[in-house]
Amino acid sequence: LGKTQSLEYAELEWPLDVGVVVLWVMFAVNVFATIARRREPQMYVSVWYIVATVIAVAVLYIVENLSVPAGPWKSYHLFAGVNSANVQWWYGHNAVGFVFTTPILAFFYYFLPKTTGLPIFSHRLSIVSFWSLVFAYLWTGAHHLVYTPLPDWIQTLAIVFTVFLIAPSWGSVVNGYYTVGQDWSAMRDRYLTKFFILGITFYALQTVQGPTQGLRVVSQLIHYTDWVPGHVHMG
Repeated sequence: LGKTQSLEYAELEWPLDVGVVVLWVMFAVNVFATIARRREPQMYVSVWYIVATVIAVAVLYIVENLSVPAGPWKSYHLFAGVNSANVQWWYGHNAVGFVFTTPILAFFYYFLPKTTGLPIFSHRLSIVSFWSLVFAYLWTGAHHLVYTPLPDWIQTLAIVFTVFLIAPSWGSVVNGYYTVGQDWSAMRDRYLTKFFILGITFYALQTVQGPTQGLRVVSQLIHYTDWVPGHVHMG
């Protein structure tokens, strides 16, 4: 209807934003109450990824949608100029990360051992990868703003953390391959195993492609081309 905040991935106007937050709080209460009532004291890595999803999406969505209402269906972003752009891509990149990456890794770590009947290769590696991923992810959004008026030091910080992200991403890739590597025959007749191995293969490629595209020398060649959406679609 033409009523939009003009913020990518955050087009909804403020009354709908409030509704989304209310629904997300209901979802979060359900998740955390379930965890609080668990009988197993140690939390498996899948639960950590679900917790990160719930918390990170809440923080990202609320900060991105801070706005000044100018009527029942119109508002203006609380941030302006380069600050607005910086918050937008802090949110934009990480909204994708914490909606399409962390929940899927939760499924991956749960269903891969289930479908193969094999124990996860290394729970310690999965936990190290988790904390590294969650720490680094939130610093990377400005790699969407290379060669813009955003201060160079913010761009460089984002590029450094983006390149670092290869390590925790590949931690899960290695974990997947080595788990199935205990018995590759599981790939023959278990369709979920096929999907997850194909998935982490693309994840492996995508998490090298993305950081590479974040480098200034590469970004100047591929920015504003289909290589950028191609990266997220590979994911």
